Amino acid sequence: GGGLGSALADILTGYAHWAPFTLIIKGIEGLIVGFFASKDMSAGKRVPILILAVLEMVFGYFLVGTRLYGMGAALVEIPGNLLQAGSAVIISLLLFYAVKRVEKIYTRDV
Repeated sequence: GGGLGSALADILTGYAHWAPFTLIIKGIEGLIVGFFASKDMSAGKRVPILILAVLEMVFGYFLVGTRLYGMGAALVEIPGNLLQAGSAVIISLLLFYAVKRVEKIYTRDV
């Protein structure tokens, strides 16, 4: 899923050394959402789950960054990872609303 695609993106964009970590970090992020969210859950109830998932991602990259480059470099990466996390939450909520609208259109009684 998402972990595999993100790891492949790391490989293709010159960050192959991040690929195994990305696979694990993004995989856990997806597992968190998949485990706690349900199909019938409202967007409002999904927000805390999404926040938990993206905080795991930010923390995971921080831990790996600390190991690979040291604390200073890992701290510098946090704002970019928070931006990535915020974008993921916004995009996922927009997609949630779009899918719900399409679902309403195609599941109406005619």
